[in-house]
Amino acid sequence: MKETKLYLVLQTNSSILSLCPNIKNLDISYNYIWKINSLGQLPHLTTLNISHNLFDNVPDVVTNFDSLTELDLSHNQLTTIRKKIHNWIDTQHTKFGTFKLYLSNNPLICSCGTTTFLRWILTTKVKLNANGNYSCWVSSTKKINYTRNVADDFHNYFVDCDTAVWIKLGISLLVSVLSSLICITILYNLRWRIIFFFFRNIRRFAEKGLELTFDYDVYVSYSDDYISFVKELQKKVEDEWGFKICFEDRNFNVGESIATERATSIHRCRHVIFLVSPSIFENEWTRFEIEKAKYEMFFKNLQNIVVITRDTPLDDIIIEFFTIWKDVFLIQWPVEKDEVQMAWQKLRLWFF
Repeated sequence: MKETKLYLVLQTNSSILSLCPNIKNLDISYNYIWKINSLGQLPHLTTLNISHNLFDNVPDVVTNFDSLTELDLSHNQLTTIRKKIHNWIDTQHTKFGTFKLYLSNNPLICSCGTTTFLRWILTTKVKLNANGNYSCWVSSTKKINYTRNVADDFHNYFVDCDTAVWIKLGISLLVSVLSSLICITILYNLRWRIIFFFFRNIRRFAEKGLELTFDYDVYVSYSDDYISFVKELQKKVEDEWGFKICFEDRNFNVGESIATERATSIHRCRHVIFLVSPSIFENEWTRFEIEKAKYEMFFKNLQNIVVITRDTPLDDIIIEFFTIWKDVFLIQWPVEKDEVQMAWQKLRLWFF
């Protein structure tokens, strides 16, 4: 079917050759074909000549011919052969013990992008016409040369290829390192929020399993000389951290027994904070709150007891909490601004 203007037929009926399924040798050269979608099922085809056409890539349709052992691609517009195609050709050679390939008079390119094809020409066991020595355009020298010459002096012709690879690798590593640093920086800056988020959800899950319910996160015990600090604590804990505080001046029900309100409130809280000042132990209700906290801690209804002290001897505090001192978290409230910030962070961590 040489010089039959077959390209006109293939435009309307791409599987016309399926009417002749026993074809072994097919010559469709000189037909100005630049694309083939299908030639039909030709299971016995062994020789295919598609030379003197306009193919700029080896058509994938050739890989459908399982019996093919000879392929003529000469006098086309091929610049290289894709890895998929020459792997299939090697498979055919292994399968039948022979394969002939014709590539003469194609505008092959010898460049960094075609080095795989050039190496394949040197190593393949497929029988190539012209002994596998084809003219090619060498991009590095801007001249025509032969594939054998280029392959023999491969490193000189393509010394820049490795440089490009290393540059790409270096850029990739740099981007990866920078991305990692950015992620680490973000995670470091948000580490407390992330930790608190997971701890809060884990804690709520555990409480649900133990059927524990709390109306407040923390109960605050204090004397009158700590009212200003209570307001500061309320702003930090409720407004910034999102926890709920229970304290006498706001949450106690008017008209109810003071003892009942204090005991019930401590029972409904996860944690208790004692703001210890020199006058706190003069408060008649402080010891009651301490004993109630000890009771709740003993029965594991209370998670943490935090003692925050200012200008109060440590011995006085230890005496009051002696029986559960190992379970008490102590913060001696600092004066320096930087140390105060660390104290807030420590307190927030203990809330979990």
